[in-house]
Amino acid sequence: MRHRRPASFPLVLVFAIAGSAAHAQASGAFEQACNGLAGRQIDGAGRIVQAAFAPAGPVDLLPPAPAGAKAPAPAHCLVRGKINERTGIDGKPYAIGYELRLPESWNGKFFFQGGGGTDGVLRLALGVIGSGVTPPNALSNGYAVASTDSGHLDEPGSLGSYMFGLDPQARADKGYNSIPTTAAAARGVIGAFYGKPAKRSYFVGCSNGGRQAMAATQRYPDLFDGVIAAAPAYRVPLAAFDGVGGIQAVMKIAPKLPDGGPDIGSALSDADLRTAADAVLAQCDGADGVKDGMVQNLAACTFDPAVLACKPGQNSACLAPEKAAALAAIFKGTRNGKGEPVYSTWPWDPGLASPGWRAWKLGTPQAPRPNARNVTLVPGSIAYAFMAPPEKPADLIDWMSHVDFDRDVPKVMKGAGGFESGMEFEAATSTDLDRFRAHGGKMIFAHGTADPIFSAYDTIAYLKQLEARYPDTRNFARLFLVPGMNHCAGGPATDLFDALTALDTWVEKGEAPEVIQAKAKNAPDVPWPGRTRPLCAWPKVATYKGEGDIETAENFDCR
Repeated sequence: MRHRRPASFPLVLVFAIAGSAAHAQASGAFEQACNGLAGRQIDGAGRIVQAAFAPAGPVDLLPPAPAGAKAPAPAHCLVRGKINERTGIDGKPYAIGYELRLPESWNGKFFFQGGGGTDGVLRLALGVIGSGVTPPNALSNGYAVASTDSGHLDEPGSLGSYMFGLDPQARADKGYNSIPTTAAAARGVIGAFYGKPAKRSYFVGCSNGGRQAMAATQRYPDLFDGVIAAAPAYRVPLAAFDGVGGIQAVMKIAPKLPDGGPDIGSALSDADLRTAADAVLAQCDGADGVKDGMVQNLAACTFDPAVLACKPGQNSACLAPEKAAALAAIFKGTRNGKGEPVYSTWPWDPGLASPGWRAWKLGTPQAPRPNARNVTLVPGSIAYAFMAPPEKPADLIDWMSHVDFDRDVPKVMKGAGGFESGMEFEAATSTDLDRFRAHGGKMIFAHGTADPIFSAYDTIAYLKQLEARYPDTRNFARLFLVPGMNHCAGGPATDLFDALTALDTWVEKGEAPEVIQAKAKNAPDVPWPGRTRPLCAWPKVATYKGEGDIETAENFDCR
């Protein structure tokens, strides 16, 4: 059999591969067809800048993954392209960059991998989003996977992640426009390469990617058969202000660094957080029928942070009153001058003593400069990317310490000066899912109850709004809370679970997920590696049956 022209590759897919020689021929045709994509003109795909065959084997992961971390991948075609190349109003080059990985053994389905943070990075399109994807990743399970930088690339320097906010089109691309544009490019290449369109399309993301998943159902309801929105940042400008309020609360009690600045990371020690976590467990752990180090029943956890404050003469198992007050303020949520919440309240969960919670709320003790993500990521996003028009403070820590929640929150609520505001291009708050629901779209939410940047209560609030509008909400949207889990993964949690298979089964077979089985990983902050639990469709709660090994999911049911 002679190798055919790249355009004829789809014919190879109909051959039954029998024996190593036939498989070698098919692989050779796949590689030739892949390399032939370079420079091809495909409708909607923009400029294909790279197309190269990647043999089966581990792929080096990019930061923030640990150095040397790898992920498995099957033989596939790696494609990178750029769409809508242009010069912005700031004189800088922009384009919507995308990566697409096409497996040799394709299952006929398309997986759009959501972004994170301020995007600005072209992430590896492997189909890995925190927890929630069939192990080891969607690409290895036969999905064609796409990712996008959402229309800008990070620039050098401490403010490089925010500079896109000075260009109105870049804001729109990051907020929503890159979703249909990248999806069209991916579908165009998939159709040209395999000779047929994807039979199913899913959007899966966490954090900003979870917000993008929600935006897709609201703005582009016909694009996807199903979405997974994990820890969705669907009101991220307001959550960002809440993060600033939390930093202001701990600044009041933070010791000073040698330069006189606040040592935010030392405001609450690991021992302080452990004391708070133990108090939460003492009050709330048993509400699900067993004391197992997990708070499953949020509704029954009416924790009073006043119990944390040391009483006269008490010097153990308590916090200094000012520390207890700061922690209480964080969980109550930032308030404006009228006492109204800027964003949301927060669940009390023992996962607050985990490194993932500290990383956002406090950062490293005695760091030369405060490095909590609510310091390094949040204030720049508000000033440069959410406010309209953008502000350009010289020192973000100083700017953050002077934020006024009555004066400054309105600046992200309405556009001005030719810019969409953060709540216009970032928020995904609409409950109008008429079209998504009408074509049979399915939606799975997942959220850790110890998430330090987006509150699980805020996701619950959105589900309640959906239920008020659609009495049949459970027929197309379900939420799975993950006790103990920090942002997207981590914490004392059973955070290894497969929401993708649950979504695909729901879409393909109409079987709505009541339970998703989950497992605890082997990690330093997990006291019971290997533990299994059912994740229950909210508002049901994993409840102990009253007998049997508490480490095993089969001894719990959803009530």
